[in-house]
Amino acid sequence: MKTRLPKEEKKLNAAVVLSGCGHLDGAEVREAVLSLLVLDQQEVEVKCFAPDINITQVMNHKTKEAVKEKRNVLVEAARIARGEIYDLKEAKAKDFDMLVVPGGYGVVKNLSDLAEGKDAATVILEFERLVSEFFAAKKPIGAICISPAVVVFILSNKIGKRGNKIKVTIGDDREKLIEKLGGEHIKCDTELSIEDEEHNVFSCSAYMRSDESTYSVYQGIKHMIDSMVKKINKGN
Repeated sequence: MKTRLPKEEKKLNAAVVLSGCGHLDGAEVREAVLSLLVLDQQEVEVKCFAPDINITQVMNHKTKEAVKEKRNVLVEAARIARGEIYDLKEAKAKDFDMLVVPGGYGVVKNLSDLAEGKDAATVILEFERLVSEFFAAKKPIGAICISPAVVVFILSNKIGKRGNKIKVTIGDDREKLIEKLGGEHIKCDTELSIEDEEHNVFSCSAYMRSDESTYSVYQGIKHMIDSMVKKINKGN
């Protein structure tokens, strides 16, 4: 009698989109690193992407002032990814199980122009396409810190007024930003995350509350990514 060997489980893989390096003009470094840590803890294989464009406004992170420098988002993001970074144009939802987007001002300055507060905001085509692909494929989208705002902006335009609003958290949202962008905000502690079961969008606030500890930010990111992995495994 032959003994059947256990079927080898396929590892999950995630696309992580970085918007530079540094919370004032790129990806929030701690949020990005903690995301990579939790994904590694869950044995999820990761590929990092960033757009090959110039940073909109380079900031001195010591003085918190803008400087007259030209820097590239992809090149700066390579600092976090230890050189293993790919052009956002190459990212396709069909190649991954989940999408994770750390926060930082780069999300609203480089991936979009949401920081400018214009009536008609725009998102770079590569990022809008990728988020839309994951949404259409019903694959989990994980948004951290301010990135849920951009995800809501993209998907609300896709759903239109007939669909239910995307539910996300950016912590407290006293200025009702999410509502203005067409979503529904859920107040959430930093250590936890929100899951919009219908739309497969997950979110946590991280450093939206700037006085939070690194550990509480880690807990929220872990809660979010663990929930995403659980949702995927439940569906398999």
